[in-house]
Amino acid sequence: MNPFDKYQFESFSLKGDLTVLSATHEPEEFPHREEQIARMADAMSSLLLGMKSSHLILYGKTGTGKTSVTKFVTSKLSEKIGGNLTVCYINCQNYDSPYSILVFIARTLLGPDIVPQSGWTLDRIYEELVSGLKNLKKEIIIILDEVDKLVEKNGGDSLYLLLKVTDENPGVSGSIIGITNDTAFYEKLDPRVKSRLNKESIVFPPYNSEQLRDILLPRVRRVLGDENYDETAVNLCAAIGAQEHGDARKAIDLMRVAIELALRDSAKRVTREYVYKARDNLEIDIMRETIKTLPVHSKLVLLSVILCGEARPNSATTGEVSSIYNHLCERVGIAPLTQRRISDFLTDLEDYGLISTTLKSLGRYGRTRLIRITGRENDMKRYILDDPDFSNIGDVKQSRQFKLDERI
Repeated sequence: MNPFDKYQFESFSLKGDLTVLSATHEPEEFPHREEQIARMADAMSSLLLGMKSSHLILYGKTGTGKTSVTKFVTSKLSEKIGGNLTVCYINCQNYDSPYSILVFIARTLLGPDIVPQSGWTLDRIYEELVSGLKNLKKEIIIILDEVDKLVEKNGGDSLYLLLKVTDENPGVSGSIIGITNDTAFYEKLDPRVKSRLNKESIVFPPYNSEQLRDILLPRVRRVLGDENYDETAVNLCAAIGAQEHGDARKAIDLMRVAIELALRDSAKRVTREYVYKARDNLEIDIMRETIKTLPVHSKLVLLSVILCGEARPNSATTGEVSSIYNHLCERVGIAPLTQRRISDFLTDLEDYGLISTTLKSLGRYGRTRLIRITGRENDMKRYILDDPDFSNIGDVKQSRQFKLDERI
């Protein structure tokens, strides 16, 4: 039996391509981003005269259109200028060091055979890139998406190096567009970068539900035509997206999954019920599922770290975690494991991303591991205490009952 036989998709026919509701779709219209587009065009209009453009920093939460608008504006500028402009897009989550960024730019703008992926010194790559850009004789725009990740990883070194490429080499004319959701990004830069970053800032505010509806409706009509959906379903997607800090990406994904679910069920139209189902599908809590599958002792170690953090906001030590763990084991009625095994569980929890640890030197007393929860402590605690095996723990909401200054 073929497991795909049941998917006949006979409910309604798609009038258009469902990819217009995907993350890879690049729209030609941006409702409620006219002001940001105009400001970007104004800032870069000097390139039309062969003059240098200001650098731009775009601020806004996830899903507010920063990246899509940037790609749209630079593509329209490229159409206007013709072959005298080249654009290089870099996601700083993937390229987060001076070396990797210079290599990527050189291979993108000059060709893959100009610079090898590895083996050259940074100085040699820099010189080859500058020489190649002079020979290229084009305006260049470097888009640094999630530029705050670049600065977090390397301080201002990478950004400083790129500013040197674009601003300090005769014959090279370029500008940088940085995209970030960190409103304090500029303040975190060191003085040497600030002094070179002659920038204009543009803010992308979150969308409200009405604006998200204006974004969704044309796309839904392209996919489903004027029928086959309830407008209340579109309105619900927009409302949920507005609750998620005005995230258009969230609303669009929700609508796409709702349509897919309706197709699978051979439904006659997409209704609110399918939007609710889509939300449930998209919002499966990975943290909750991960914690539910942890062994009992791992859950107790994690709960011990949480209680340490509540009693003392700074990082807890392995010894403090062990003390609380032993007490919890007594409450649950199971034999505690050795401190070596507790350390193994801490390593596993760090691999899951539930905690983070750092080693601290204590001088002649050796080293200790400092442990902290990565976030959502209250949710973690609730998921752990949902385990029926922990019914004997009782109320651990008030962590003062676990005094870290005393050996429990």
